[in-house]
Amino acid sequence: MQEKAYELPKNNLYSYSNGTSSSHITSFATVSFDLKTREKAQKIKLKVKEIVKKNIKTPEKLLEYAEKAGTKVVRIPYADKILSHVNEQEGFITPKSGLEALYLNFILNKKISFKTPEMFVLRDLPLNIYVMSHQFHKWYAYKMGLPGYDENSQKNFKKVFEFEDENKVKELSYSEVMALKEAVRRDLEAIDFVLELSKEQEGSKKTLDKIKNGEKATV
Repeated sequence: MQEKAYELPKNNLYSYSNGTSSSHITSFATVSFDLKTREKAQKIKLKVKEIVKKNIKTPEKLLEYAEKAGTKVVRIPYADKILSHVNEQEGFITPKSGLEALYLNFILNKKISFKTPEMFVLRDLPLNIYVMSHQFHKWYAYKMGLPGYDENSQKNFKKVFEFEDENKVKELSYSEVMALKEAVRRDLEAIDFVLELSKEQEGSKKTLDKIKNGEKATV
């Protein structure tokens, strides 16, 4: 996908917006933009690790932290089934609009609206610290304005495997491909964070099993 991005025309102005920040750069500046994003992501990783380690035994505190920052937290039975209708999973949900937002607002908030803010949606069950840390990392990166969390990029990210088809990639504009690249990177950063955290806390043995088992049970 990244290779296809570089085959697309680059002499036009590249505009990108993630809902909390925007950038307008020509192609020759993409390297500098990418470096700044990576540096910011590293700072975010260190800050999230500091927060998570303080609450390693109390993952509920991470949700409280998010609520204090103004993010809605919804605990509801069958959250996993409700979210599946909008191609989402339990945890951090980025802002939505249109029919998906209408559906979530009607089910979760008992109101009619075509827009939702960012929020956490999950069942009222004990939290798995590792899966919760993955979602918390994504939430923090979103709040800090890292690219890749705008609605269109997230929609493309949810169907990323469709882009194994070369023709599907060609349907995207250069800016869409670059934005999708950022969305994938954000998820990988969150996964790497959890793997590193788990190794620090319990060693590498059974790290992946713990994450997988947590996902099957609950966030």
